[in-house]
Amino acid sequence: MSNKYSVRPRKPDLEKIRQELLTALLEGNEVAALRLVNETITKRWEPSFVYVHVVGHCLAEIGTRWHAGELAIPVEHRATQIALRLLYQAQSFYVNGKRIGRKAIITSVQGDNHVIGGLTFADLLRFDGWDVQFLGADSPIDTVVDLVEQESPDLVGLSVTIEKFVPNAVSTIDGIKKLDNSPAIAVGGAAAHQASLSTADFHGTDAVKAIEWVRQHFNLDETSLPIEVMLAELGDRIQSLRKDRGFSQQGLANEAGLDRSYISAVEHGKQNVSFATLKAIGDALGVSISYLVAG
Repeated sequence: MSNKYSVRPRKPDLEKIRQELLTALLEGNEVAALRLVNETITKRWEPSFVYVHVVGHCLAEIGTRWHAGELAIPVEHRATQIALRLLYQAQSFYVNGKRIGRKAIITSVQGDNHVIGGLTFADLLRFDGWDVQFLGADSPIDTVVDLVEQESPDLVGLSVTIEKFVPNAVSTIDGIKKLDNSPAIAVGGAAAHQASLSTADFHGTDAVKAIEWVRQHFNLDETSLPIEVMLAELGDRIQSLRKDRGFSQQGLANEAGLDRSYISAVEHGKQNVSFATLKAIGDALGVSISYLVAG
């Protein structure tokens, strides 16, 4: 994740946003809810805080109140729909073009119609540079297994919120494990603490811990990235900066003292780049070498 969104809020600030968002969701005040999420983004909060510790926390509280009979079903459903729109809004800011050359398939298990948990995990992976296929809710076991066999992802994420659907999660895990070169499997959601899910490589209710496990399991630090991925990411960043500044490829080439064909090759991730060339391109675009490389 870029340093642009790396702020971890103080506890009083987090509690204040939570309380105000909870009120907005209960009242069905989507405008106020969007304003609050935009406020966290403006303050450059980490995505995990917005997704898990703010929106996710509020939905968990609403679910608890609904199960206790304190809220009507339409209120809970309305809050969930607003929360989905909040996450789509947040995603548009947090997506950063990073790519690590890894693929994941994420879905809720058969019978489970809850979508927020899987969407949260899918987006947090995207922000880490994963290529993610998110299937949504209630995905039939055979369909998931068949898709995993066809796509050969590095990771499958299953979300199970209700305990009665845990056997479906277990069956999905068993089907995937029988495949040749089966991927790593992580299971999350409110019911993911069940011991019967221990055949998965990871299972737990905390999406942030799941992301931390993924990073450790796949050794996802900058030095582990293939050079092809690093060059493609660099090229995307240069192209984006060039367009933001109104340069054509020829215009950037002129400013940096390079050929247009060279700039084209760099932007398409096809050209290794020297330190001196990075300095010339960075100067032309008005950014540092470190920003070109890491964002």
